[in-house]
Amino acid sequence: MNTSAWSPHLLSVLRIMSALLFLEHGTSKLFGVPPSAMHWSFQISSAMGWSGIIEFVGGVLLFAGLFTRLTAFILSGEMAVAYFMVHAPHDFFPLVNKGEIAVLYCFVFLYLAVAGGGPWSLDRLRHRG
Repeated sequence: MNTSAWSPHLLSVLRIMSALLFLEHGTSKLFGVPPSAMHWSFQISSAMGWSGIIEFVGGVLLFAGLFTRLTAFILSGEMAVAYFMVHAPHDFFPLVNKGEIAVLYCFVFLYLAVAGGGPWSLDRLRHRG
């Protein structure tokens, strides 16, 4: 069995699932759905407001596989900033400062910025012709 034939499709699955999970952060911040223990009221022009917008729009684009490389690069940067601004000041170790998810998203998105969206993406359809 040639398992390498599955690699491009699993790249798309990684992109889609990461986008859906990430999208929840944006919808929770902007719309309160799903409700989160970390949900708080904020101004849309605050850092939290901007991160909610970036997470929502970026999650939708990444899910669709549209402008995947640029979107993933921006989201990777957002997660790096989030890690160093929110988590790192509390402790050096991501497990202790609760920043593991930010670090993981950062590197998954960085990978997608280089690898692209895979065969199940709107980018693939746009570049066929």
